Amino acid sequence: MSIAVAVSAQGYGDEGAFDYRAEMTGHIIIKPSTGQEFLDMLADLSKSRGPIFLMKVFSHSYTRGIIMTNWSGFYDEPGPEDTKKAAYLRDLADRIQEGNIRFAPDSQILLFGCDLGAFSQKLSAVTGGTVVGSDGGTYPEIWGNRETGVFLTTDDWLVYKNGSFAYSAGKRYRAW
Repeated sequence: MSIAVAVSAQGYGDEGAFDYRAEMTGHIIIKPSTGQEFLDMLADLSKSRGPIFLMKVFSHSYTRGIIMTNWSGFYDEPGPEDTKKAAYLRDLADRIQEGNIRFAPDSQILLFGCDLGAFSQKLSAVTGGTVVGSDGGTYPEIWGNRETGVFLTTDDWLVYKNGSFAYSAGKRYRAW
């Protein structure tokens, strides 16, 4: 059996909003504060519950990747100020290769942070699945003082399959 995971990135602010969004998905929730902790949590879930077929990530982010506690996030490449608690796409690739983190065939990862177009393509290549992310800023759609579950972007939601651009999903993308 495969699992669905919602990630609420911790350590950089807005944790309450990320927690709420993760809860709204109805998926298994993890709340990593560092990139290394994120990969450890994915490995624990893969071992105890099965391969991941769907993962939704609610976070602050920028072109390098997912921001967590002070230069300790999950990034595409190492940066000059990163701590030893940061993790990188190559670390994920190693854990997938070793069988410690497992993604189901045709897995999907949805990234609801800002500016993750290029990161999405690289993550898709590493996981071999579909990754959706925005090239621009992202924000929740609000109606009647409540989030609708749809996220809007200033650019486009880009869809990558196995590391290649597949299509643009427009300006709106549903998280729950």
